[in-house]
Amino acid sequence: MSAARRAPVAVVVVSWNGREHLAGCLASLAGLERTPAETVVVDNASTDGTVAMVEERFPWVRVRALSENTGFCRANNVGIAATSSPFVLVLNPDTRLTAGFLEHLLPAFEAPDVGIAAGKLLRFDGRTLDSCGQRLARSRQPIDRGYGRLDRGRYERDEDVFGACGAAALYRRAALESIADPGARVFDEAFFAFYEDLDVAWRMRRLGWRAVYRHRAVGYHARGGTARGNRAVRRFAALLGRSAAVRYHIAKNRYLAILRNDTPGAYLRALPFVLARDVATAAILLATAPGVLIRLARSGPLFRAALAKRALDAARPRLQTDRGGHPAGDDR
Repeated sequence: MSAARRAPVAVVVVSWNGREHLAGCLASLAGLERTPAETVVVDNASTDGTVAMVEERFPWVRVRALSENTGFCRANNVGIAATSSPFVLVLNPDTRLTAGFLEHLLPAFEAPDVGIAAGKLLRFDGRTLDSCGQRLARSRQPIDRGYGRLDRGRYERDEDVFGACGAAALYRRAALESIADPGARVFDEAFFAFYEDLDVAWRMRRLGWRAVYRHRAVGYHARGGTARGNRAVRRFAALLGRSAAVRYHIAKNRYLAILRNDTPGAYLRALPFVLARDVATAAILLATAPGVLIRLARSGPLFRAALAKRALDAARPRLQTDRGGHPAGDDR
């Protein structure tokens, strides 16, 4: 057995009023061939009895109950700080893992420059793909490979990817620590939620860490049902169905990720695609939620802070085993 496969794994699950899904998620963890050494549920002030359910039905799980909804990023930082295992699986409560999920992901970390491992996530129908790792679109949003398509074997090979969907991402702790902001904040808490998985992967890549996809590591994710069709249409339809607060975070966080991570040359090469996305998003928001545009216009301090964090990132030491080259999966 490889050293990576023997290494302890911590699981961090952030929950907010997700009691019913969470029970299935934790039950699937109990059925893993590779039992997690630590499992922490960070609850964002749920009102559906989540904490009581976990404490009653899953006594082996540690619960960190927060007094308010601090967002996905802050809650994950709390959970990661509460663990010590060399690998950390960040998991959404609406996921379920097959028994061999960790067994198939952990050997990827035998390569010393692998910081992230992603498996194949299917919808609960067992036929529709949810994510086979992420790539970075030229318009600068994360694209979950295979999203919404029938699983016809296209992603039945192991390969490098840009990053992992935050619903089920396995991280090397040393890679997380290499990008952490002051206070051991791995996830940028200015994001609150959405795009945080892209930002973490992007910051890791800038330091030389790789992300890989392992197709035999299979899990299930309830997101989005089984709708299929044109990818762009589906994404804009999903945007329309969200609250104004969520739309604000999605729009804001795309710019935060760009400001913190993109290079001038790569951004200029992608500019036509970035502008096309900006115009389409602005038109939708103007017609349906103009208050979001006003809120974005008032977010200057957050954007300036992203540039300050970028300067801190530039001083971080790069991984010595970095092999150079462009990020895998970046459309150029």
